[in-house]
Amino acid sequence: MKTSRIGAACLAFLFSSLPVAGAAILPGLGEISWTIARQDGANVPVSLYDAERKVGYAVFAVAGRYRANQMFPGRYDITIRKTGLEMAPVSVQLAADGKAQADLAPRAVAAPPNYTGGHTCRSVDMQPYDRIYPVGAGRLLVERACIVCYGVNFLPGKRFDRRTWESFVHYMMREPAFRNGGIVKGPSLVDPARIGDADMPLLLDDLAANFGTASKVRAVLQEQEPHFDQDGNVYVTDRGNPAMIVQVDPRTGRSKNFLTPGGGSSPHGLTVDGDGTVWWSGRDNDLAHLDPKTGLTDEYPVTQQGMHGHTPVFSSSGDLWFSMLVGNRLGHWSRATDTVIHYDTPSPRGHPYGLVIDHQDKVWYVEYFTDHVARFDPKDIIWYGVYGTVGKAGNLGRLDPKTGAVTERTLPIQYSNPYDTWPDDQDDVWISSDNYLTKFDPRTGKYTIYPTPERTDQPKIMLTRDGATWFTPRLSRDGARNPQMPGEKTVGRPRQAAGRGAATNGGNERVGD
Repeated sequence: MKTSRIGAACLAFLFSSLPVAGAAILPGLGEISWTIARQDGANVPVSLYDAERKVGYAVFAVAGRYRANQMFPGRYDITIRKTGLEMAPVSVQLAADGKAQADLAPRAVAAPPNYTGGHTCRSVDMQPYDRIYPVGAGRLLVERACIVCYGVNFLPGKRFDRRTWESFVHYMMREPAFRNGGIVKGPSLVDPARIGDADMPLLLDDLAANFGTASKVRAVLQEQEPHFDQDGNVYVTDRGNPAMIVQVDPRTGRSKNFLTPGGGSSPHGLTVDGDGTVWWSGRDNDLAHLDPKTGLTDEYPVTQQGMHGHTPVFSSSGDLWFSMLVGNRLGHWSRATDTVIHYDTPSPRGHPYGLVIDHQDKVWYVEYFTDHVARFDPKDIIWYGVYGTVGKAGNLGRLDPKTGAVTERTLPIQYSNPYDTWPDDQDDVWISSDNYLTKFDPRTGKYTIYPTPERTDQPKIMLTRDGATWFTPRLSRDGARNPQMPGEKTVGRPRQAAGRGAATNGGNERVGD
C-alpha cells in the first residue's frame, strides 16, 4: 500500500441547461436571474463563475431572460459568450437560500475570426484550411498519417526542418513502437501500409514546406459558427506534473487532490466503485485503486515494462475491463481473485482506446489506428465519435451489431473532434468535442449544441441519473485565453496560486504537497 496526499485545488465546471419552471431550490443554495438587453433573435449563452470555489455554470438566455438555480452561495462574475456580442463581467453576491438579479447589456461588435481546437494561441495567424494544407498529393498523405490522429491544428503550431520531421515520422512507424520506461515489443503504432516507401519523400517534403522553420504559427480558420439552441462526489484525472486524482464535492464546491504514487503514474481513464473507492488506468500500471477516506492507493503493476492502461469500465458482476492503448491488449481484473490477466487483440496495430460494456456484459472497444470497432458477441446499439476526421468536421457513428450496419453523420461544427459519446435515459446521444457539448436526437436527426464556458476540449463526459452532464476540460489555465477575442476574456478565472498546493479552494484543507 502506498499513501497519496491532498494537494492543490482543481477547476471544475457544472454544465446545466435552462431550469424547469418552479423547480425548488435546495437548502443552502440560491438562484441568479434577470434579463439580457440584446438577443438578436437567438439564444445567448450565459456564463457564471465563482472564483472562490472555482466552479462555473453555463445557462442560456431565452427570449431575453435567463435563470441559473441550485447555485452555491458566493460572488459570481457573469458574462456572455457569443460571437458578435461583448460585455464586461457583472459581479453579483449570492446568499445562501437567496435570489439575486443581474441585468446583462452586451454590445454588438464585429465578429472576430475563430479557430477550432482546445489549444489556445496568444498570437496566431488564422487561415483557411486549403491555405494551410495546399491541395495536392502531399496533403492527402498528411491527412492520412497526421490529421487523422492529431486534428487540423496540431501541425500549424509546429516549425521543424525536414530532418526533424523525418525523425518524428520514423518514431511513429518504427518497431518497437515506444520508449517509455523501456521498449515495448510489438508492431509500430502506425501501420506502414498507410505510408509506403515511395510516399515518404513526398510526405516529408510537404511537412517541411508547410510547417518548416520559416513558417509562422497558424490555426485553421473556422469559417462557420454553430447555431445554439437551447449526490455524490465527482472524480477526474489530472495528468499534470505531479499527476493526481481530483475529488470534487458538488454539494460544497470543494475539492481534494490525491497524488498518484510517486506523482508520475499518469492517470487516464477513471471509474468509481460501488463502495466509493476509485479505480484508474494510466502510464506504467494496469490499474490503481484509491480509497479517498484514507488516501491509500493499491497498484497493479504491468507485467511488461512500458505498457499502459487506458480506459477502465465495470461489468455488472463488479469486474473491471480496461483497454491498453500502448501494449495493444485488453485487461481484465477479477474481483473474486483480485488478479489481472491480459488478452491479446486480433489486430496487430489495433491499440484499444475507448471501451464500453453493454447490457449483456459484452466488451466493445475502438481501435486507434485501424478504423475498427471490436466486440465480444454484443446485442446493444453502439454509438461512437470519429476523432480527427479528414475533412471539415468530425462524425458521429452508429453500429447495429444485429445487422452489422454502420452509419455515420457529420457533426454541424467545423473541424470538430468528437472524443466521447454517451446515450442518456431518453436515448439522446451526448458528444464531447472541442469547445462544445452536443446532444443528438436519433428520432428527429436534430442536434443541440452547447458552448463550454472556456476554450478547451473535453476528453470525457459522464451522464448522471438525475439528468446532469459532467465534463472535464483538458486544458485549463489561469488568465484570459485570447485577449483579442471578446468571447475569451470575459469569463472569470481562478487567481494564480503562490505555488502548487497553495490554493485552498474555498476552505479545502491542504495536507502536504
